[in-house]
Amino acid sequence: MSSSVVANKLQSGLRHHQAGDVTAAYKDYADVLKLQPANPDALHLSGLLAHASGNNHEAKSLIRKAIQIAPAEAKFQVNLAAILVAQSCSLDAEQVCQNILKAYPNNVGALTHLGTALRQQNRRGEALRVFELALKVQSDATTLTNLASILIDLGRIDTASELLKKAKVQSSNLPQIPINLSVIEHERGDDVAALRSLQIAELIAPNSAEVHINRGNIRLKSGDAELATECFQKAIALDSSNPRAASGLARALERMGFWEESLEAHYLAAQLNPADSSLYSNYLYSCCLSPLLSYREVHDAHVQWGQKIESETPELTHDNDRKIDRPLRIGYVSPDFRGHATMKFLLPLLQAHTKSRFQLYFYSQAAKQDATTDAVRELSDSWCQTRELSDDQFTNRIQQDDIDILVDLAGHTADNRLAVFARRPAPVQVSFLGYPFTTGLSRIDYYLTDNIRDPQSADSLFVEELVRLPHGGCCFQPGDRLEVGPLPLLSNGFITLGSTHRPEKITGATLKVWGQILTQLPKAKLLMFRDVFRSESLRDQTLQRMMAAGINPLQVTFGWELPDPHLRIYDNIDILLDVFPWGSGTTGFDAMWMGVPIPTIAGDRSSSRGAASLVHHSGFPELAAGSSDDYVAVVCKLAVDSDRLQHLRTNLRTAMETTVCNAAQFAADVENAYQRMWRRYVSE
Repeated sequence: MSSSVVANKLQSGLRHHQAGDVTAAYKDYADVLKLQPANPDALHLSGLLAHASGNNHEAKSLIRKAIQIAPAEAKFQVNLAAILVAQSCSLDAEQVCQNILKAYPNNVGALTHLGTALRQQNRRGEALRVFELALKVQSDATTLTNLASILIDLGRIDTASELLKKAKVQSSNLPQIPINLSVIEHERGDDVAALRSLQIAELIAPNSAEVHINRGNIRLKSGDAELATECFQKAIALDSSNPRAASGLARALERMGFWEESLEAHYLAAQLNPADSSLYSNYLYSCCLSPLLSYREVHDAHVQWGQKIESETPELTHDNDRKIDRPLRIGYVSPDFRGHATMKFLLPLLQAHTKSRFQLYFYSQAAKQDATTDAVRELSDSWCQTRELSDDQFTNRIQQDDIDILVDLAGHTADNRLAVFARRPAPVQVSFLGYPFTTGLSRIDYYLTDNIRDPQSADSLFVEELVRLPHGGCCFQPGDRLEVGPLPLLSNGFITLGSTHRPEKITGATLKVWGQILTQLPKAKLLMFRDVFRSESLRDQTLQRMMAAGINPLQVTFGWELPDPHLRIYDNIDILLDVFPWGSGTTGFDAMWMGVPIPTIAGDRSSSRGAASLVHHSGFPELAAGSSDDYVAVVCKLAVDSDRLQHLRTNLRTAMETTVCNAAQFAADVENAYQRMWRRYVSE
């Protein structure tokens, strides 16, 4: 067959390809390859067809063959990068793009896919610079939209919004424009507009998985986990290799109490994009929440992760001044230096730190900044925004700052930087406050806690050495000093039990215990309050689960309209019920501050002993039971003792002020611990 016939066959195949006639296009390309097996154009185009048909393994194989034959053909490599990015093979995509850019530094396709690959790895600062370069080379709707995407990730939504307006003028048919706008609108609290933008995007791109992922995120945040599940399942049907779709489904299933399926989906998401460490952290965090796993199983999962990352990460050395009595440089790393519940426990420590003995370096991973951010920043000797920093850059900054003790405040929660801690950029490293379990990293030396939250039996379940603070493992600073309201029992004539917990914490085991309490207290009412209960489907689902646990639905009331200030909800509750195995955190402190006792079970893990630590260190150890049967007895005894309830209503806050809210005492405990850690380090 002559070269002209081959060329005609390729043109015929291309016409069929562009018209959507896959069968005819395949045949034309196959005819060419029968006669010229090394024809790079036919291999490349066959690869694109395979990708469009969902056969990505074949697609990559065919295009790689084309590249071997014609290595100077940049478009082959650009399309391979596009396929790799679509599959979240971000490390491979990055390498392909870097190879292209060595020869063609201004190749916009390579820059675009490189930026996306870096974004998939949460290397936001690098992605930003790549997208900025792409925009300089070619200022069109696509490059404007890509730059807007990374700016949204970095929390710069106003700038991103302006870029999207410019992009919209240039193109009204680019689906990513309304998709990005939906993220901004959701971030600004306008979900009606966000959903409308997604409808526009879906009209432009009916088969976009991202449309359904974003819709699922909005539905999940509003409390409709069932509808969110449907959205994420639609996304997976369109793109089974999308880790964000699998991760979203995992969170929705978790919310509905399908723990086994949720863990499977979290694990799948992590496998789909191993370069994004946040996905495996999500899995580990879900392991902590899950009532299906034993404490030992959760420990083993964390240790397995820690050993893997440390085996891949060289450990750094240090030349810090080893004097014992000099001021120590303490580095605090957190994504929550903003209006976040964590700050109720961190701010009192930061404000009470002895500045003559400790220099405070704050490394903020937060996407948002607010008045709380400003308050924290004023307390710092040095402030660093880390969201744009790569692991290498962040590590270098810590070492340049000569940090003596580096403190992680996130664990495996969102936006953590544990990969930096795995390098040991500081000689002493500590886990504190943000995570009720081991990080799994042996290079984090210590974990700050107390003897109730983590008794001696917990030592073997932490990689870190447990340091037990004498007056409790945290210090609480309430948002305001509202007056404690009167005991509702006195005006209602019946006891009101309450739950203000996240719905996913209300496990089957929790409902079973609550059912026993309500059976013994037939006149009692249970107020289930959370803003997400505005979702009728969530209320119906929760009530069905409660009835299955033996709870009389006539005893249950749902509430979701937050009072202003929100702590006034506790004016309607006599006793707050706890949840298991992930018990109360901030919720328990808020309730006690408003005069509402929270009886609890001192369970088998840190996450189920937070409330036990609270009541013990506040001076009310009798509120902590050792078993579920004892817990039922404690609650029921308290519910029929109006004098005791009135006494607690009046005295809980006063007791807290001198104990778990005593910032000076807590800061002294933490500082003494830091000094002991440092002395131990310099003596080794």
